[in-house]
Amino acid sequence: MGEGHRGAQSAAQRAYVEIAERMAAGDLEPGAWLREESLAASIGISRTPVREALRRLASEGLVRFEANRGAQVVAWDRSKIAEIYGLRAAVEGYVAAVAAQNISDEALGRLEANLDEYIRVIADARPDARQHAAELNNEFHALVLASTANESLVSLLHGVLGLPLVRRTFLRYSERDLARSVEHHRELIEALRRRDAPLAEMMMKVHIRAAEHSVLEAQDLDRVNDDG
Repeated sequence: MGEGHRGAQSAAQRAYVEIAERMAAGDLEPGAWLREESLAASIGISRTPVREALRRLASEGLVRFEANRGAQVVAWDRSKIAEIYGLRAAVEGYVAAVAAQNISDEALGRLEANLDEYIRVIADARPDARQHAAELNNEFHALVLASTANESLVSLLHGVLGLPLVRRTFLRYSERDLARSVEHHRELIEALRRRDAPLAEMMMKVHIRAAEHSVLEAQDLDRVNDDG
């Protein structure tokens, strides 16, 4: 593979991450039109990798293309949210069960260290603390996934964990949501330590369904505020 091709891939990945992060943070809200030229200028790259990034986001159902108008951020309705979190609950529940049968003591240690940092960051009042907590939350789920030692599962779920919808949901968690997330992570680690596959699966499903409830609650609040 030539240097030029690798460079193009790198620029497209950079554009994808930047656009996804803006969507997750709410800077690019549902319904917003995504202009290649302005995005390229703000990121500091050419339009070609931006176009490739938008195609990738479209393949994930996060962006849609309209003839003669361009790309637009998809507005998530309740059925789409239920679909995404239903998929996560089913697959990540299974992931947790497999992880319980394969997880190493070293991996358990990494999960415990992640939880300790997660708790510390959540208590931090700095503006970037919530973003850091979101990253730690994603890392926690990625560690559980990696503990399955199952390449097919890792490939299947890797993209879902990073969806802007998932990250954006977390950034809007209430204090109650965050406290509940901490307890779910703690209970999941305990189930994994006991190598209790059914309990680990149940805890993960409860955890994901609680996240679904939070995003639907936030969306309902947005609707009330808009109507008001």
